[in-house]
Amino acid sequence: MVVKPTNAEPAPSTREAILCAARRRLAAGEELPIGAVAAEAGVSRQTVHAHFGGAKGLLAELAAEGLAVPAPDEPTRERLIDAAVRILSQPGGGLVSIEAIAAEAGLTKGAFYHHFADRGELFRAVAQRISPIAELQACLEANEDAPARESLVAMARTYYDFIRARADLVRNLAVNSTVDPEYTQVVMSEIVGKGAPLIFAWYVSRVGRGELRPINPALMVQMLLGPAFMLVVMGTEMLDEMARRGIQPAIQDPEAYVDLVLQGIAADPTPDPNARPAIS
Repeated sequence: MVVKPTNAEPAPSTREAILCAARRRLAAGEELPIGAVAAEAGVSRQTVHAHFGGAKGLLAELAAEGLAVPAPDEPTRERLIDAAVRILSQPGGGLVSIEAIAAEAGLTKGAFYHHFADRGELFRAVAQRISPIAELQACLEANEDAPARESLVAMARTYYDFIRARADLVRNLAVNSTVDPEYTQVVMSEIVGKGAPLIFAWYVSRVGRGELRPINPALMVQMLLGPAFMLVVMGTEMLDEMARRGIQPAIQDPEAYVDLVLQGIAADPTPDPNARPAIS
């Protein structure tokens, strides 16, 4: 049997088939919803998400080719983020479903998947929305020349006030992160991870100035941020009850807490010769 040569082009890859479908729709002046592009390429919506991470990734790929692409539908995307923020900000909230978020936004589940590959991607957007990094950076810059204690108090107050206003949201975001370890990474990287390097750099500079003694900077960060996480875990009601019983929460007295961090609780090993003897 003689096999005749063929001039047929090889079948395009799945990724290229999706791009070809998107290019054809662009050329025809049509919109690029994920469902329509997937149908034209003969693949599923999930396949498009797997290759491009959603509509934004597909548009970015086309733009990189020099094509004029429409701007992402940010209002709809923002509606979904806003809806997630509202749900997660409710006290005592539990696990939040994609259906609940879409319903809160007045959208369909399909609209959700048009903008986000999964809950983890949405949670990252929410965590970025509530991240205190900008406020912390501004505080550090404003107090660059201030003494270490004054700078620490300013940092603590900035972080505590920011988290106090979002304690329920951060707590519920953490609760939802228990569903998948990937979500935990989202919370850690956006709420804590981006702030720690700023504080590390500040601490190293103050050690270099001779204002602070060198220790593991991670311990210093944990000491500084600890009261904020106590608020997240226990809730404002519990801290208010502690205050009513005469136990002042550290988050409500950053000056005293910073003094404790700086000085510790060990007695001064060198007695003051001018000190008056204690009255027994």
